[in-house]
Amino acid sequence: MAKILMFRSPEKMIEHFSEHGKETGCDSAEEYLIKANAVIQNPESQSKYETDEGDNDKIYYLSQTGEIVFVSTDGYIRTYFATDDEYFERQ
Repeated sequence: MAKILMFRSPEKMIEHFSEHGKETGCDSAEEYLIKANAVIQNPESQSKYETDEGDNDKIYYLSQTGEIVFVSTDGYIRTYFATDDEYFERQ
């Protein structure tokens, strides 16, 4: 079974859920966390390392749904939201 990644704190998860929950179709912070992990674990998700900000976060992007997840170098989910192919390519 794959490791479940978390946000750095419950407060960070709630903050990001408040900002992006509706666009990702989530009704709760817990569902937001589950869906972010589903993108990370989905074999159809594309992944690469972020270079534009120099922090080298890993990005997971599922083009079929437009869902994107950023994971810090120390293994925490930074954010999860809906976007498009162009945004992923720019990262």
